[in-house]
Amino acid sequence: MAELPTAETSATTPEAARALAGIEAAKLLADQDVTECLDAIGDLIRITGAPDVVFTWVRRLFGRENLRQYAAQQNIKLHESRASDEEQLPRAVIIWTADGEGLAILPPKQDPAVSLLQLREEIARRQEDTQRALDFQASVDSGYVEGVETWHARTSRAAK
Repeated sequence: MAELPTAETSATTPEAARALAGIEAAKLLADQDVTECLDAIGDLIRITGAPDVVFTWVRRLFGRENLRQYAAQQNIKLHESRASDEEQLPRAVIIWTADGEGLAILPPKQDPAVSLLQLREEIARRQEDTQRALDFQASVDSGYVEGVETWHARTSRAAK
């Protein structure tokens, strides 16, 4: 909550009024838990008078939770890099162990939605590599022998 500004008095800017009206409209279609969450967001907007800042904060908060849940489903532990600025990673990196678990190293202060997207890309890339290895092994097991590069070139070209 330290990221949110505070106002001396309740501000009723046009942006805040529009945001609060949107929240009230959304509450008509929401269940009790979501309504309580929307009420809390509305209270923050009333206190701060800054709906954009509140919505950014809420989006990052939910993004962090989505990232944690997805990482847990994929058996990945999350770690934020503490490297110096000049040694910083430009994107999330996953280090995989032999038993299929992973350690994701995330750039510091990266938007959780960006980190989630990068994790999904890394997992998809790993699944493609795993499938390629299984296909190659099946080819070898069936008696067809060739180098990995030749096999990959042949199968990649044929798939297109």
